[in-house]
Amino acid sequence: MRIKALSTVLICFFALLFDLVPVGDAGAAHTVGEVEALAGGIVDYELEKAGADSVQSWIDGALTEGAGTSSEWFIVGLSQSGERNFSSYEKALKSYLSSGKVINLTSQEKYALALMAAGSTDGYITEALAKLDDKQGIMSWIYALHIINNGYTVPGINAGTVTEKLLSLQLADGGWALWGAQGDVDVTAMTLQALAPHYTSDSSVKAAVDRALALLSERQQPDGGYKGFGNDNPESAAQVLTALSALGIDCQTDPRFIKNGDIISAIASYRLADGSYCHVRDGETNPTATIQAYYSYVAYLRMKRGQSPLLVLDNRRAPRQEETTVTTVTTAVTTSARLTETAPVSTEEGTVTSAASGTVTTSAAKSSSSAVTTVTTVTVSTTVTSSDETPSETEKTSAQVSTSAAAAGKTSDKSGKGGYKGKAIAVICGAAGVLALAAFVSGKRNYKNFIAIGVVAAAGIVFVLATDFQSTESYYTGEKKHKENAVGTVTMTIRCDTVADRCDHDYIPEDGVILDVTEFDIEEGETVYDILIEAARAYRIQVENRGSSGSAHGMVYIAGINYLYEMDFGDLSGWVYHVNGIAPSRGCGEYKLSDGDRIEWLYTCELGHDLDEVYEE
Repeated sequence: MRIKALSTVLICFFALLFDLVPVGDAGAAHTVGEVEALAGGIVDYELEKAGADSVQSWIDGALTEGAGTSSEWFIVGLSQSGERNFSSYEKALKSYLSSGKVINLTSQEKYALALMAAGSTDGYITEALAKLDDKQGIMSWIYALHIINNGYTVPGINAGTVTEKLLSLQLADGGWALWGAQGDVDVTAMTLQALAPHYTSDSSVKAAVDRALALLSERQQPDGGYKGFGNDNPESAAQVLTALSALGIDCQTDPRFIKNGDIISAIASYRLADGSYCHVRDGETNPTATIQAYYSYVAYLRMKRGQSPLLVLDNRRAPRQEETTVTTVTTAVTTSARLTETAPVSTEEGTVTSAASGTVTTSAAKSSSSAVTTVTTVTVSTTVTSSDETPSETEKTSAQVSTSAAAAGKTSDKSGKGGYKGKAIAVICGAAGVLALAAFVSGKRNYKNFIAIGVVAAAGIVFVLATDFQSTESYYTGEKKHKENAVGTVTMTIRCDTVADRCDHDYIPEDGVILDVTEFDIEEGETVYDILIEAARAYRIQVENRGSSGSAHGMVYIAGINYLYEMDFGDLSGWVYHVNGIAPSRGCGEYKLSDGDRIEWLYTCELGHDLDEVYEE
């Protein structure tokens, strides 16, 4: 009788348990410890890539060097995952922001969040907020609300005005988007992240958020992930995870967000063996996917521990009284590939170097005539300089372009008519000999002194051998490259039809054609980026790009062509490329070409929407 009673109790218990646990969640949920391990795996990967032995040394080293170009979202994630010293990064970022390289408003707001994450109360934070107006796109309003959520306001701009604006932009299906009548997963999730702190205190916000959550539940894929621009990817899922966590929703227990799998499992499916993440399954490491996966895990862990949302920052400080004064700042233009990163831009003259991304931008001063001088930016495998100061006259008049064979299509090791490397190595060896002799004569004959001189000389020789310096004239060859091992041909055109009739700048052709359809030989493994650079050198077309730290040019991003830059015609404007009429989901440095491919570089004013893009399946 007792056994029968016990059996009945157990049956009821397991039946109740079955009802409480969603079907798709069985065996799939990640514990807090497992999510911590996923986040920690990303940190370990980044430490190894940076050659750092601790998180603090990573912050003081590679992340500080990348201030303003590649470090900001890691700083936010690290700031929200533990107490650390960000003073070196803060100083470097302030230097970057004071140099005049920045930026459109959305990027300024992101930098403001990075400053707060580093514990700063710099006046730049309110300066960015004060520039908000009705002419700005939705992303500017989203990031403005994040700043306000951290305790900053300026006259006329507060939580009420900004939330009201965002609610007015909600679409009929419950989502938000950069354009069109259908909600976009990424933009909807980003909007929810900003609205989350007001969810329980404002009934209109609650109603809008609930509608958006229904849309995100409906758009979730069977594996628990999400699509962006028609393709499954971890970044869209990461944005949703960050949004749900901000709202206190556990994606692993809320039945609305569990299908055959849950969101964390979907993101983790893009994890590579080294701890980094790819943008497409079985693809190569993608920095954007990696950083977004990291901070989404941090957001989830904070929710589980009862902490504030990811972008309500623990390091935020009360603004100083004098910071309410708003100063007008003259800014340059830049953009981001997925609204998460910014790129360095060239000055009117001289050289700007980013040690983190390995990008060198060189420009000759513009002449008084209507002709535009040549500018080129190429990715280098060797870091050339890292300085917060204006380049010296010596630096300005030395090399015009520094590049590596991997980054600039196997450039020559000569400058002008004669090679410089032999002479440079001879000078280094001579200088080392003089120093050694001076040490010997002066009585400083400790063997360590001679070893030090030898090491410095060897480093100089390695630098000379690893880099090439060319004048502008020698870089722009004026002729197409002859390829002995060609495996086929491709065609490429560069056009800006969308803006040809919108201004009268000399660098925008009246017919919108920068490069007519032109045929190029290709060798095995060459990419869209390789052919673009080849065309730039052959036809003297200015190209400015940003590459990812740690790779030759696989994650390169084209910021400008022929002096036409992203954001020149609004927040959604910039360069995109098509191959055979399709908009690939890979960077131009990752797309390997085949015989007969047709490449088009096109300027868009609406993130490709005005080009009727067809996306790669």
